[in-house]
Formats: sequence, C-alpha cells, structure tokens
Amino acid sequence: MRQVGQDREDLQLAEWFSGAPLAPGEDDVFDKVVGAGASPHVRFVQWDSPDELRTRLIDVLVEELKYKGPDDRDLKLTGPDDIAGFDATLGGVDWNGIRFYPPRKGDVAGAAERAEGWQILSPVRTGVHGVPDLNRLIHERFRHEMVASSYERGRQYPKPKGAENIVFGDKVINLVNTDPSLPWYRHRRVYPDKDSPYIANGDVGIVMGFFWKGRQANTKRYRENLEIEFSSQPGYKYTFTSKDFDEEGSPVLELAYALTVHKSQGSEFGTVILVLPNPCRLLSRELLYTALTRQKDRVVILHQGPRSQLRKYSFDSCSETARRLTNLFVDPKPVAIEGRFYEEKLIHRTAAGEMVRSKSEVLIADHLARKEKEHGFEYRGYETALTIDGATKYPDFTIDDGTTGKTYYWEHCGMLHVPSYLKRWEEKLEWYKANGILLREEGGGKNGTLIITRDDAKGGIDSKRIVEIIDEVFGG
Repeated sequence: MRQVGQDREDLQLAEWFSGAPLAPGEDDVFDKVVGAGASPHVRFVQWDSPDELRTRLIDVLVEELKYKGPDDRDLKLTGPDDIAGFDATLGGVDWNGIRFYPPRKGDVAGAAERAEGWQILSPVRTGVHGVPDLNRLIHERFRHEMVASSYERGRQYPKPKGAENIVFGDKVINLVNTDPSLPWYRHRRVYPDKDSPYIANGDVGIVMGFFWKGRQANTKRYRENLEIEFSSQPGYKYTFTSKDFDEEGSPVLELAYALTVHKSQGSEFGTVILVLPNPCRLLSRELLYTALTRQKDRVVILHQGPRSQLRKYSFDSCSETARRLTNLFVDPKPVAIEGRFYEEKLIHRTAAGEMVRSKSEVLIADHLARKEKEHGFEYRGYETALTIDGATKYPDFTIDDGTTGKTYYWEHCGMLHVPSYLKRWEEKLEWYKANGILLREEGGGKNGTLIITRDDAKGGIDSKRIVEIIDEVFGG
C-alpha cells in the first residue's frame, strides 16, 4: 500500500522474493535494474570488506539524504563532515546559535515526524554489518560534537545516556511496551497529559529534551532527563530518566539510525538503505521481501559481492516458511536439500530434485525429464540464463534438440490476468522476436524457437496437452 497504483521497478524486484509464482516477463527487472545497478527507485552499491562498507555507507548517506532548505528546495549533505546537514535530515534547525529539534506545534509538524524519512536496515545485529556497529559508525561520524558538548561543564543539554551515549537530537527506538500509569513506570512522564499514555515496543522517535531558564535571569538550568517525541504520537513528549539506563538491566532505548529488518516490520520509510552481507545465515526470501517493501520512495542496496547473487534468494531453497515443519494434522515430511530440511508440502520440487516456482512448472519439468531419452533432446534446466547483446533473460525451460541442432525456450504463463504482468510479458515477447527467437507456430527463428503454454482460467494445467506438445515438437 506504500506504492499503491504504481508499477515500479522496486516493487517488481521485491515480487521475486514474495513466494508467488512469477510471470515470464518478470525477469526484466534483473536486466533493467540488477544489471544496470540503478533506476529511479532502486540503486545497488557493492562492498567487499568491512572498511569498504563503512566508506560506502557514509558516501551513500551523503548522496541520498535530503532536507528542505530555507526556500523549500531539496538539499543534500555537502560531504561526510556535514553535521548540520545530517541533523537537518532529522528535523534539526539552528535556533539562536543552538541546534534545536522542535516538537509538533499545532498543525506544524515537528522533528519526530521526520524520524522515518530515511532508515538503514540490516538483517543481523552482529559484525561490522550488524545494527549496533552501524549505529556506532553513524553516531561517531555525525553526532560526536553533540556528545562532546553534552559532557561539558555548564552544558545546555542532558548528559549522554546509556552505553550508546544517547544525546539530544538522536534518533532512538523504544524496546519495551511501557504504560506510564503502571507503578514500575511511574517515573515516566508525558507532556502534555494524555488519557492513555502508552509507548509500544518498536516506536521510533527523536530526543527533544531542551534546556530552560529558571526564574532568576542569569541562572541557566538544564534537564537531566531525555524527553522523546515518537513519530507515532506527535505532540507528546515522554520522559526517560537514568533509571532506564541502569547498567544492571537492559536499556529501554537504543539508537535507531540502523534497525534490524525484523524490527522494521509494519513500518514505512521514505528512503531505505539496506545492508546485505554475504554469506548471511539469517537472510531468507521472506526477510528480503520485507526489507525491499519498507520504502515509499527509494531503496539503496549495499550488497557484499556481486548483486546477481541476490537471485538465489527467490527460490524455495531460501524460504524460511518452507523450512517450518509445523503441520497440525499430519506428520511433517521433511525433504533434505543442500543440507537443509524443508516441508514437502511447502516447496515446488521436480522429480529430479530441481526447485521451481509453481506446480505447473513441476509438471512441465518432470515431463521434459521423462521424455528426454525417448526423443533425444537435452533438457538444460530451469531458468537458465540467456544473454544476447548484453541483455539477460531467464526462460522457464531451455531444451537443445540434438537431432535438428535447434534450441527451444519454453515459457509457461500463469499470471497474465494481471495487467502489469501482461505488459511485461508482451515486452519480453517482443525481445524474443527482436533477437531472432520466434514462436514454434511461426517455424522458429535463427536463434531459437519459443514454446508458450498457459494455465487455464482456474489456474490449472492440462498434463496431457503438455505431453502432446513435447511429442509434437521433438517426436518427428
């Protein structure tokens, strides 16, 4: 719903990891986006070492983060040391020579409502690519001046809190469901008063507690507590005290410049910067789909190693759901594939053990494998890459006929009732024709022959007709 009514390449890319069967034209995204490395809504940036990741991430922030200037123009950071620009992306403004993060006032939005304008995501918490290290990198780069001034004598801001040195202006996430009306949260105050004060685990906000002057004209006083306005509750500030950062207990707040993909579920951000290590034991098809659907405007993927390796996560073999052995009414039937076990009913696997995307494709692949020796052709496999003049497509099935020397590409269409899929399939069909791969009904082309089959109106497939096509094409 973040991009409702729009046919965008970031959604097309995410669809590969949804677990739903793909229309043949959907491989277009790997040519347009993954191959090129950039588009209006998707950008890929490669890193190979921890030092490269740190450098690339700061570069991406400088290039991607935006904020409104005095004349309402979109401005970007001027460089990796542009602290004022970084603060401005989170709603920070200069006020009497001091950085200020305004709360909501009437109909005027405050800084907290800018907190979700951009977000770094990672699938893990450990390592240089994990959330704590990423937050530390951002904090040390762009918040060190505020940390230093908050330790100074005569400071105008609360002292840094907790192991992460959380200070005024920081973007934070609440980690515990808290109700200030309960006895053990009585130290939590909300201003202005609210009938049902409650902060949910996962709420993101901005630290806004600011100094104030006492009644004596020359006496400056400062608040020791952090006051945080959450994006989910604009106009209300919640107080967090030193009790919330007791070294013996778990902190209730963390820095939130980077979050785990798991924590981001249900959230939406303007721009998402996704850090993907390789290998990553926790990364699954479902987790990648979640990560690629959090943005409203743009996603930047910082990937370790070649970006083409992402495609492997689109198969059942990388599905967390398929590995769940949780049948309620029958015993599970685990199937071992590449050292992992999957529930048989949750995967699409051919008789030869090949992972495909739909039951219809299982049937076609099995018939091709069974008829291979009979007709003397070679079934080369499922979604074998086909590259012509630098453009790469992935036909559902590729078959070499040793008798005639011809190559056949078989596409099975199962979602042509969806307009966007139909459009991309028509584009792929034109690509085949333009590159000398013509329909078998037309006698084929100089670079190959195209076979097309379709599901019926109810989503079924005629097994007998598939056998007849194989016999017609290869039996002569």
